[in-house]
Amino acid sequence: MMMFDQEQQLKDLVEKGRQTGFLTYAEVSEYLPDECTSAEQLDKLVVALESSGIELLETDPATIASGPSLDELQQAEQECSTFQFTGKLPRPSDDPLRMYLSQMSEIPLLTRDEEIALAKKIEIARKRYRRNVLSCYHALKATVRTLKRVFAGELPFDRTIKVSLTEQLTKEQ
Repeated sequence: MMMFDQEQQLKDLVEKGRQTGFLTYAEVSEYLPDECTSAEQLDKLVVALESSGIELLETDPATIASGPSLDELQQAEQECSTFQFTGKLPRPSDDPLRMYLSQMSEIPLLTRDEEIALAKKIEIARKRYRRNVLSCYHALKATVRTLKRVFAGELPFDRTIKVSLTEQLTKEQ
C-alpha cells in the first residue's frame, strides 16, 4: 500500500513538472521523506526527472520575476537616506583567529529543514552526476577496466571503491 502511494506521488510530481517544464528543489523535497535513505526511491526520482526532461531549479522563476514593487523600493531608499552612523568603528584585529570567529558569529546557522533540503540536493546532484559520467563511453570503459583489476586482486578494494554510507551497502554487496 505504501509503495503505491509513493509511485502515485512520483507520477503526480512528474506530471506537474511536465506541465511547468521544471520543478523546484522544495517540491522534490516534499516527495522525499526527511530521512531519505532509500536509494531506490531517489533513483526512481532522478530517472523520472531525466527521462521527462524536467529541470530542477532553486526557486520558481515566477517569484523571482515579481520582485519588490516600486513603492517598496522607494520606501527602502528613504529609510537608507535617513540613517546616520553615530558610533565608533571597531578597531580591526590583527589576530586571524579572532577575525575568523567574529566573521563566523555573523553568519546564521542552518535550520533543520534547511540542512535536510541541502542534503537532498547534494544526493540528487551526486546521482545525476554519476549517471551522466557513466553514460560517457570512455568513463564507462575506464570503470570496467578498474573493476576488473579490483576483481583480479591487482587493486585493493577498500582504497579503490568508495561505498556510499547513505545506501547502506557493505563490501560484499
